[in-house]
Amino acid sequence: MNKFPSKVAFRDSICNVIRRDLISGKIGFDEPIREQKLASRFGTSRGPVRDALMQLTQEGILVYKPNKGVRVNSALTDEERSVVVAMRLELETYCIKKFINQASETDFVNIRLLLERLKTACNEASLPEVAESDLALHRYWVAQASPHLESTWLGLSIRMIMKYTRLENFKESIGEHHRIVEAITNRNITESIYYLGKNII
Repeated sequence: MNKFPSKVAFRDSICNVIRRDLISGKIGFDEPIREQKLASRFGTSRGPVRDALMQLTQEGILVYKPNKGVRVNSALTDEERSVVVAMRLELETYCIKKFINQASETDFVNIRLLLERLKTACNEASLPEVAESDLALHRYWVAQASPHLESTWLGLSIRMIMKYTRLENFKESIGEHHRIVEAITNRNITESIYYLGKNII
C-alpha cells in the first residue's frame, strides 16, 4: 500500500496551507509568492508548489503578472465585492438545496461538529480560526452537493473572507451559523436559504 500522499492530495494540502495564510493575513494583497521559498517550507521540489499555485490562480486568489511572477490578487473594490457576494450566494443557495435533499444523518453529525469548532474559535476570539472554521462549515455542504462547483465557490469565498474583519461580536457569528445548521438539519430549505442570505454579506 502506498504510504505517500498522491500528487493531487499533496497539491491540495499546499493549497490549504496557503489559503490559511491568506485568510489569517500572513500573506497580504499584491504580495509576491516565491516558488523556491514555498518548496523549502514544504520540503518538496518546485513541481507540487507550481501545481498548487496554478490551482489558486485558477480560483482567482492568486494572479500571474508578466515580469512580476505570481502574486496575491489585489483587494476587491466595494462594487466588485458586491458582485462576488451575489455570485457566492447564488452558488451556495443551489448547493444547500441539493445538500438538504440528499444529506444523511452522518452529514448532519459532521456539520454539527464543524459548528462546534466554529463556536470554540468564536469563544476564544481567534479571528483566523473563526474565518477558517466559518469557511470549513460552508465548504462542507458545497462539496457534498457539487464537487464540480467547489473550486469556484472556494475562490469566491476566499476573496470575500481575506482579512476577515466584519464581525465585532463573535456571538453574532455563532447565532447566524447555528440558525443555518438548525434549518438544514430540519431539512427546511426556505429557512436555510433565508439565514444563509443573512450570513453572506
